[in-house]
Amino acid sequence: MSCDRLLPFDLASSRVAGAVRCGSRVFLSGRSALRPDGAVTGPGDAAAQTHAALDSIEAALQAAGGSLSNITKLTTSLVDRAHRKPVYEAIGRRLRDVFPVSTGLLVAGLPLPELMVQIDAEAVVGSPVQRLRSFEMKDWFGQDIAWQGAMVAAGETELFMRGQTGSALDSSFMAGPGRRPEDAAAQADLALSNLATLLGEAGSGMDEVCKITVYISDRAYRSAVYPVIGRHFRGIHPVSTGLIVAGFARPEILFEIDVHVLRKQGGEHRRLRRYHSNAVRYGFGQQALDCDFCMAVCAGGQVVLRGQTGTDLDEVMHGAGDAVAQAEQAMDNAAVLLGEAGASLADVVKATVFVTDRAFLPGVTDAVLRRLNGVTPCFSALVVKGLASPELLMEVDVTAAHSCDSAASPD
Repeated sequence: MSCDRLLPFDLASSRVAGAVRCGSRVFLSGRSALRPDGAVTGPGDAAAQTHAALDSIEAALQAAGGSLSNITKLTTSLVDRAHRKPVYEAIGRRLRDVFPVSTGLLVAGLPLPELMVQIDAEAVVGSPVQRLRSFEMKDWFGQDIAWQGAMVAAGETELFMRGQTGSALDSSFMAGPGRRPEDAAAQADLALSNLATLLGEAGSGMDEVCKITVYISDRAYRSAVYPVIGRHFRGIHPVSTGLIVAGFARPEILFEIDVHVLRKQGGEHRRLRRYHSNAVRYGFGQQALDCDFCMAVCAGGQVVLRGQTGTDLDEVMHGAGDAVAQAEQAMDNAAVLLGEAGASLADVVKATVFVTDRAFLPGVTDAVLRRLNGVTPCFSALVVKGLASPELLMEVDVTAAHSCDSAASPD
C-alpha cells in the first residue's frame, strides 16, 4: 500500500514521521512539549505543554491534508492526575465540536522528567466519520471539566472506540468499587459488555476486533481480568498488548481496554499463529489466563502485531536484565511475523515502545528505530509500571500498511 510519510524529524539515529497517510487513514507520532532543539515548552505548565503537543499534531495533520477536526481518537498520557483538568480543558478548547473518542492514562513517566503530558492521536481525512454517543465530560461522573467526547468514531473501514472501563455507559454507576482482584474482574466484565454494545450500535461486533490493549493498575489484577477477557473473546483470537500503568482518569478505575477494530471487507480477518494463552510463556513462565490470542492480524490494508518482547517466537526468553537485547529480539520477531503476512519492516507505519524504566528508553528506542532506518514511521514512547512479567523490560507495538489477502496464513 502506498503511504505518504510527512514532516520527518530526527529521533535517536533515525528519522521518524510526524504523520503517515495511507489513503484516508492518518497515523501520527505521539507528541509532547519537547522541541526539536531538545528544550521543553512550558516547563511546569500542563496547559502550555498540551497546547504545544496539539500544535505539533495540528502541523502534522495539515501536512496530511487535514486539520484537528479530523481527529478520531486521542490517548492522553499524564504523569500526575492533578494535571487532568488543565490538560483536558486545553484539548477541549482546541477540539470544540470534534467529539473525539479517548483513553486517559497515568503513566510512570515520559521521555523526559520535565514532560507532563503526551498525546497520541489518530485521524481520518477525506472520508466520513460518524460520532456516536457524544457526551460532555461535566456530565460524566460529575467531573468539572469542559471537554466533549464520543464513545465511537465510526469510519467506513475502521472503528475508533473510547477506552472502556467498569463505568456504566450512562455513567449511573461504577462496577467493582473496591481494590481487590475481584473488583478488577467486575470492571473488566462490564467494560467488555459495554464494548459489545457499542460495536453493535456501530454495525460491528467483537469478531471485527483485531487488537486489544489491556491496562491494569496492579499486576495482581492480571490473573483476575484475563479470564474475563477470554470469555468475551472466545474463538476470536485478537492480538494483544498488556500494560501495567500508574492509574487512570479516576482513582476508582482499575482496568481499561482499548481495541483496534477494522471492518470486514469481503471476508474474514486473517489471524496468524493462533494460540491459547495457557500454553505459552510470558517471559520465563506460563500464566493461566484462558484467552484465545494470535500473533498477527491482517485486515483492511493493515497488519497489526501482538506486542513484541524479548521472548522469541519459540517462547525462549532473551536478554534477561538487558532491555536493548530484548528490543533486538522483539524486532526480530516483528520482522518474521510481518514476513508471514506478506509484509516487511519497510511497511511499518507506527511503532510504540513501552519500557519499565526511563533509563532503558534511549537504548531501546535506538534498537527499534535502527531496524526501521529509512522507513520513516510514526513513533511513540512511554514509561510504564510493568509488563506481563517482571523480567520483561520493554515491549513494542507495530502496525504496518500492507494488503495481505493473498499471503499464506500460518496457524
